[in-house]
Order: sequence, then C-alpha cells, then structure tokens
Amino acid sequence: MALVRFFNPRSNLFATGFSFLAQAVIRLASSLVLTRILRPEAYGVVTVLLSVMFVVEMLADLGITVFIVREPNVEEPRYLNTAWTMRLVRAVSNGLVVFLFAPAIASLYHVPDLVTPLRVFALWFLFGGLESMSFPLAVRHGQARLQMYSELISTLFASLFSVIYCYYSRDYWGMVYGILLNRALTTLMSFHFYPQFRPKLQFDRLAARAIFRYTRLTVPSGILTLLLTQFDKVAFLRLFDLRLLGVYALGVNLATPIESVIGTVCHMVLYPRCAHDARTDPANLSRNYYTRNTRLFASILVLPAGVGGAASLLIATLYDPRYASAAGVLRAFMLRATLSALATPAEVLLIAAGESQVILVGSVFRTLWTVAASLAGYYFFGFAGFVYGTASSVLPALAYYMRLQHKRGLLMVKYELYKVSLALAAALSAYALSELLSALPSMIRMHLA
Repeated sequence: MALVRFFNPRSNLFATGFSFLAQAVIRLASSLVLTRILRPEAYGVVTVLLSVMFVVEMLADLGITVFIVREPNVEEPRYLNTAWTMRLVRAVSNGLVVFLFAPAIASLYHVPDLVTPLRVFALWFLFGGLESMSFPLAVRHGQARLQMYSELISTLFASLFSVIYCYYSRDYWGMVYGILLNRALTTLMSFHFYPQFRPKLQFDRLAARAIFRYTRLTVPSGILTLLLTQFDKVAFLRLFDLRLLGVYALGVNLATPIESVIGTVCHMVLYPRCAHDARTDPANLSRNYYTRNTRLFASILVLPAGVGGAASLLIATLYDPRYASAAGVLRAFMLRATLSALATPAEVLLIAAGESQVILVGSVFRTLWTVAASLAGYYFFGFAGFVYGTASSVLPALAYYMRLQHKRGLLMVKYELYKVSLALAAALSAYALSELLSALPSMIRMHLA
C-alpha cells in the first residue's frame, strides 16, 4: 500500500521526481542522436545561447513564484495582474537587451555568426513573460504536478522537433527553434489551468510594493548565485591543468542533476506546504513541517548519500580508468548535495515563516565561504582541498538557518538528528555494498582457482 501511495501520479513528490528523471532521459536520448548529426560547433553556439539566457534571467529575477506562494492576499486580481505585468515588462526588457546587444555579445566570443541566433533567441524571454500565473498558483495550491507534467510534455515535443529538424537541416537551428518551441508550448499550456485568473495588464502600487519586498532580496541573491556558479571554473583554470579540469567537470556534471532535483522538490513541493501551514496554522508550523514531510525528507537525503557512498563503483563501472579520480569529486559534491538536502528545507521553512531575508543572507554566506574555503583548501591540500572547499559551500548557510530556526522556535533537534542518521546510514550502506560488489569478481576468481 505504501508503494502504491509513493507511485501516485497525482502526488507532487512523485510528479516532480518522475518528470525530472523523464526529462533527463529525453535530453540524453536527444543528445545521443544530435551528436551524430551535428558538428561540435553547433553545440558550441547553443551553449553560448543558453549561457546568455541564464545570465540575463538571473540578473533580472523578480522572485514572482516565491511571492505568489507566500503572500496571503495574492489571489486578488490586482496582485496577480500586477505580478504578471511586472514580469512581462522584465521579459520584454531582457529580450530587447539581448536583441540590441547581440553584436557586442558575439564579439566577446569572437564569433560574428552568433548575432542572428542571439536575436532570434531573444523571443525566449517574450514567450516566458507571456506565460499566465497558473503555474505559481498551482504551486501555491499544492498542485505543482500541473507544471511538472506540462514541462515534461513540452520537453518531449520540442526534443522530437529538434531531432527531426536537425536531421534535414544539419545545423544548429533545429536546437534553437526547439528551445523556443519548448518555452512557447509551456506558455500555451499555462492558459489551460486556472482560467478564472487569466492575466491582464494592470499596475497597482500597493501590490507592486509588496512584490518589491521580495525583489530587493532575489535580485542580489541571483547575482551572487551567478558568481558562485562561475567562480570554481574561473579559479580552476588558473590553478590546475586541463586534465584535472576534465576530471572535475565529469564529477560535477554527474552531481548537478541530483542537486537540481533536491532544489526542485523543496521549492515546488515542500515550500507550498509550508506556506499553506504558515497562513492557516502558524502555531503548528514546526510540527507539521517535521511530521508531514518524512517521505520527502527521506527521498532527498537517501539519493545523494547513497550515490556518494557508491561513487567509486559508479565511476569505475561507467568510465575509463583514467577518470578514476572523478570518484573523489563526485563524493565531495554528493556531500554538498546531502548538506543541501538539510539546508534547503530549512530555508524554505523560514521563507514561509516570513524570514525572506534568508534568500540573500544564505547566498552571501555561500559565496564568501566558497571563495575562502576553496582557496584555503588548495593552499593546504591541493586539488582535493579545492574540491572539498568548494563542496562545503552549504555549511555556513546551514548553520545560519538552524540558528534562525531555533530563534523562531521552529527547530526540533531530534528530527534533525533523525535526518542526519538516515543520511549516514544510506552512505555507509551504499559504500559497503559497492565495496562488496567491487571485490566480488576477485572472490569468484579465487574460489574457482
């Protein structure tokens, strides 16, 4: 019966995990086909486009979803319409920046041919800005599955389109159009849900002021996050050679999807639950947080802890022996993912409780610690010190969240100890099993001899 409840398509936790995994499989299958059709230069162009999109989006993030999920009166039309109008204005501005500065961006990469795809890709921001408020509302109402399944459907059709188009065109335009199609389909599907909240242009000063309370925290936090995601790569090239960079990148690339799914589950599933409890039953917010989310906590803790424990076996099984040292990188970043599985739930609980400043303060702590710990680790321990210093970036933010939880009366120590014990048990069990499986061939040969 418990298994049936877990594999429930209407469950937000299942929908988030399944959608994330399915999209990863679709993208992997698509890349396997496209790499046999296109030259590496095509992927280089698309990589630049996605990088520009990420930078511009992070620098202008308004935190609309956080606002809609948390704000008690947000379902008044003036709040929703003002939020949609502000997001649309931001999207148009982002698109214009990319369109007008396309020649300058192309010159930074010394690739003049980037100008046209950059200008076409500017439509991505407009499509996103036109999306209705239904997905943030779905998250608010505990129906995050609507967004997750919509994104999965969009990814499937866009990937099929890209493969078919590229098969005939033999250039990167199939991927460019596929990314735009993905965004457009998601926007169209957003209008299917919550039709009573169809957006319209409106600007209410009171609503805008409430939104800006979140924006003043999310914008600088986005800038710090951007710096944080790029720091290790910039520093690495100055401290180590390309061989170690390849090993490092392999470990990080394997860890990134797991870290992403932890963040997605916490923000799409856990946060709306906490925000709902903060609005309707604030006196029992802490107890509800710990007792009603045990499966969620277990799912996001066991995955990174287990992968970290089995890191050596995974790398040895999947990759050439020359990449054996990537196991240490993967293990370090699974430690970071496990710490994130402890810290991110605490962060969203505090945001739901009205402590919105944790968005910015946590980013400041992570940024300062990453720079200091990675460089100190390199000075004393070389490559391994740099890796673990970078991977320990969550520690100060976790300590800050726990302290603030305690101050607000939201910390129940025994449940936190349960979570730590579960992560340790998963890591040790995975390690023991992987060691046994690694030694099994030798034991069989000895027995046969």
